[in-house]
Amino acid sequence: MRRRQITPHRSLRRLVFRREALLQGIAVAILVDAALVWQGSQVLGGHSRVVEALLRLAGVAWEEGKELTLLPGVTVGLLSTSYLDYQAHPLYPWYCFGAATALAALAARYCPAPLRPLLWLGPLSLGITLFYLAAVSPTVPYNPEDFATIWYRGETYLWLILPWIFAMSFYALSVPWRLKATWLALLLLYSFLWSAIRLATALATFHYLGSLWMPLFYFVFGFLADFLYIVAFYSMAVDRAAGVLGKQQEAWR
Repeated sequence: MRRRQITPHRSLRRLVFRREALLQGIAVAILVDAALVWQGSQVLGGHSRVVEALLRLAGVAWEEGKELTLLPGVTVGLLSTSYLDYQAHPLYPWYCFGAATALAALAARYCPAPLRPLLWLGPLSLGITLFYLAAVSPTVPYNPEDFATIWYRGETYLWLILPWIFAMSFYALSVPWRLKATWLALLLLYSFLWSAIRLATALATFHYLGSLWMPLFYFVFGFLADFLYIVAFYSMAVDRAAGVLGKQQEAWR
């Protein structure tokens, strides 16, 4: 008996694009951004309280710094900490650079080849900063409060962009709305907490090990770390969505 209709192989099928799903995502992104701006000072205040608690746990002394205005009506109080004084501890930068280089060389022997270049980001960053401190100026041009200022600006704008990343990608999929909202909420919550942990770790490192570590924390533990967890969350969300879409015949063409 011949089949009246031949079902295409899975490799030849594609998802049905639903405009209403994309419009739903855009609407959610607008609402989330509006809520973040409306409650921005409270959100950033909670972020700062987490940083304060972590600094107390690390034994780092801090003072209330200036108030930073990020958006109209959105402000946050900065924390003022200190760098380790390299004038009193002139060998500390060299110890840090030597230890980081030795650890990178040791780890490279057991690390997969594609990841080995990443291991040298630390020693390279420390080496460039050490050269600056030795040849250009004994102090870096930014203090910890300036670092926190740059950090808060970058993270705030990232939080406003994150809903749009999901709106143009994950929300366009024909999966239950609850699944979309759950992953977006988890992404934002993780972003807030991970940002506070990284900022507190950076300030504590500056306090105990000095300004040599500032570029490393900004470039490697800043936007690079943001990119990695965004990709990881998106991958996990799409994997969960694939399990749902695989059971929906009407979602494929």
